[in-house]
Amino acid sequence: MRSEVLGIPVDILNRKETIAIIDGWLKRPGKKARQVVTAYSEFFVTAQNDVVFENVMRKADLVTPDGVSVLAAVEYERVVRSRFKVNSSRIQRIIIGLAEGLNVGRKILSSQIGETVTGVRLFEELNALAERRGWKIFLLGGWGDVSSRTATMLLERFPRLRVIYDAGENQVGTDKITDDRVTKKINAWKPDILFVQYNPVKQEKWIASHLSRLKVGVAIGVGGTFNEYLGEFKKAPVWMEKHGLKWLWRLIIQPHRWRRMIDAVIVFPWLVFRESLKRKN
Repeated sequence: MRSEVLGIPVDILNRKETIAIIDGWLKRPGKKARQVVTAYSEFFVTAQNDVVFENVMRKADLVTPDGVSVLAAVEYERVVRSRFKVNSSRIQRIIIGLAEGLNVGRKILSSQIGETVTGVRLFEELNALAERRGWKIFLLGGWGDVSSRTATMLLERFPRLRVIYDAGENQVGTDKITDDRVTKKINAWKPDILFVQYNPVKQEKWIASHLSRLKVGVAIGVGGTFNEYLGEFKKAPVWMEKHGLKWLWRLIIQPHRWRRMIDAVIVFPWLVFRESLKRKN
């Protein structure tokens, strides 16, 4: 089901449904290249002031909720829309909005919001399916030898997986020579799935700007998934992820991410609340 958060589309699907859609795309002959965006709350904040990125998200074939806060925003907007009346005063809207915000917060902590589609879990399950289906995988990006080490680990777990990689010297999208070389390598391999790990937003923009000339089935930006898959930083405990506290875990183990956390846990909820006050029933 496609919904919206801050005017940006998001597909409310669980991981199983997301994988089934991708599987269906890749089964069809003459398939066109498609883009999947695993979107967390900061993406929706960025899209408010970045028209290019906003268009990327709007044109993506699938935008999955990579974070409980995205699901919570969808639930919050649904509830307040049903409770607001056309003639509700601004004060009434504020009171209702705050009350429902607290209620949604309670649902997050009690794990009643739904299932997120996080990049690392989607990555592992798609590679497992790729081995069974005989799909070809291309890993692009990551600092240093991260992509090569990720390919090695994948082959240890999935020995029949068809996978190659390229770091792109971290210049894809900024250096034309590197960009052209990587594009040719991708097209020579013709992967069913292209996983791209550059900085969030940059990787989505790169995929969108190159998709029409890439011979791929599906391209997915995966942020720091390669590093997480390698175990270079610990995954959030299942209970924290389940109760919407993955952001706190990331802040504990990666305190340098504090600016992003502000966008995630302060700016994003504020924008969703402010947007709700503008809505008419």
